[in-house]
Amino acid sequence: MALDIDLQDDRSSSSEDRASLRHVMEFVWSHWRRLPWRFGAMLAGTTLATLIEIQIPRFSSELVVATERHLGEGAGLAEARNAGLALLFVFAGLSLVRQLYLRNWMYFTSQVMQRIVADGFRQVQRFSLDWHTSHFAGSTQRKITRGMWAYDSLADTLMIELGPALALLLGFSVAMYMRDPGLGLYFAGAVAVFVAVSSALSLVYVAPANQFANEADTEVGGALADSIACVSVVKSFGAEGREENRFEDTSQRWRFLSRRSWLRSMDAGAVQSVMLVILLAGLLGLVLLGGGTGEERVADAVYVVATYLVVHGYLRNIGWQVRNAQRAVNEVEGLVAISLAEPGVRDIPGAKNFRSGPGGIRFEAVGFRYRNQPRPIFRALSLEIAPGEKVALVGESGSGKSTFAKLLQRLYDVDEGRIVIDGQDIAGVTQETLRRAISLVPQDPILFHRTLAENIGYGRDEADRAAMISAAEKAHAHEFIERLEGGYETLVGERGVKLSGGERQRVAIARAILADSPILVLDEATSSLDSLTEHMIQEALTELMRHRTAVVIAHRLSTIRTVDRILVFHRGQVIQQGSHASLMADSGGHYRRLVEMQAFGL
Repeated sequence: MALDIDLQDDRSSSSEDRASLRHVMEFVWSHWRRLPWRFGAMLAGTTLATLIEIQIPRFSSELVVATERHLGEGAGLAEARNAGLALLFVFAGLSLVRQLYLRNWMYFTSQVMQRIVADGFRQVQRFSLDWHTSHFAGSTQRKITRGMWAYDSLADTLMIELGPALALLLGFSVAMYMRDPGLGLYFAGAVAVFVAVSSALSLVYVAPANQFANEADTEVGGALADSIACVSVVKSFGAEGREENRFEDTSQRWRFLSRRSWLRSMDAGAVQSVMLVILLAGLLGLVLLGGGTGEERVADAVYVVATYLVVHGYLRNIGWQVRNAQRAVNEVEGLVAISLAEPGVRDIPGAKNFRSGPGGIRFEAVGFRYRNQPRPIFRALSLEIAPGEKVALVGESGSGKSTFAKLLQRLYDVDEGRIVIDGQDIAGVTQETLRRAISLVPQDPILFHRTLAENIGYGRDEADRAAMISAAEKAHAHEFIERLEGGYETLVGERGVKLSGGERQRVAIARAILADSPILVLDEATSSLDSLTEHMIQEALTELMRHRTAVVIAHRLSTIRTVDRILVFHRGQVIQQGSHASLMADSGGHYRRLVEMQAFGL
């Protein structure tokens, strides 16, 4: 299969998933300033280490000159000894200071990384449902974890490698200028050219290739997560080979872009090697062709060579460090973009806690449109549900039934009008307290990869074991749980895959029973059950709905005949409402037509 690669095509992330360099640096600084004492100690340590390291060429030069004088004239022994001891003290002091500030840096970095990943998780948790439906879960997870490690790389580059290296080069330029203005000016100019060329190569030539390679890496993670999460669909269609071919294309794109990135890094390294040779040649030429006595030339030559040997590694690595910093910036962009993204649905300043009441619900001229759809779902929808009333929502797919439930939970904000529960505009209360007052049993329940006890107890975390088991018994889940080898401590697998559909449904119902909320939303809660189990669950749900406001989203119309009122939705409007009997009496009505179509299997 041909590999189609367009380096200008960003297929894994949109502009809203990227952040500028300024935003990245503001993000890093916002975490650094939260630990001022450790950060200050780090700056002090690196500054002291730089001042100490600058002394190495000076004492090396003094040692060589004093040794030569002692061997040639029998004098200078004390000078050689003092220079040698000073050089030893410089190396010992440099090693001690580095040990101290690097140990401090480890404490500092671990604290910052923990806060970064925790803040990223907290931010994602509070994004709207619309945001989550527009982003791969696998890619989001990868952006957070990769961003945490990218920060580690970026911080190490700036504070351990690149920052001290630039400070050291500046210090050597000043020290060399004070020793010989001509040498100092040449050294400073050559270093400035080297840093500028290295940075330009990294940012203009290497960095774009790194960015495309990172995007391809994100594609690989998203493709893996998408296929593995849907493995049951893959197997049901015998599509393993098809998925392998699809992933092969994705991984081939990653291979090409990564190789291109690595080769460009090698090209930049070759240019740096040439510039380093030119730097050393210029310094030696100035020393050898300059004036002064023989001893002064020897001292200057030793100083220049010692300086070059010290800074060679720093210069050689500057290009790598700039590239590493740029790569880390590219990799942390996704996490920074997450931190900057608007949550979609947010609590207003000063939002109050929702006060649970009898459960009266009122939609007042509500208008709503999904962001990716051209037409609104609701236009000026107004209706009222009395406290304790049991209401069923029926209609074709796309008529607005599920949207009604999502707006009720404020998973989306309405575009027009307002929704009032127990006299409170839900846009003015906190989302968490609002949703605690609404229990949901979805058509396709999702369970955590945790124990059955933890999944049922999720409905009310302060509930004791007895209350949890009681809820399971009412949902007719206790019987099958007790038959499991691990009982309530059985792990259910990712999204509950170790349980059957009916078992997952019963666990979800038990969770809702335990939550004991005044408002209950049932999205065809018995659709995954066999007839016998459905009968038992209907009894439990009837008891659960007693003294509560219940909204039942119904697909099987035979399950809603006992509700107080049926709302018939069509294209976002309530076109009929009433009891089952009254709606069936309307021979030309929409509801009767739906019932007859289901009854005759049409």
